[in-house]
Amino acid sequence: MHIVLPWFLPMALLTSILGLDSMRTPRETSLESRSEAHWLLVIMFLPLLIWLLVQFSQSSQVIP
Repeated sequence: MHIVLPWFLPMALLTSILGLDSMRTPRETSLESRSEAHWLLVIMFLPLLIWLLVQFSQSSQVIP
């Protein structure tokens, strides 16, 4: 398997870790702030998810 954009993995992992850290910080108990925390988590994990999808989509193509 040929890894596509290997330099992007550390950046995507760091972004995900920062998103988890931000979500774990004490937040107000209101429903709105919890909803914002969940959206923050989803947005922060998107680069890692997209990177993983690219890895599997590129592996099915034959490189000449």
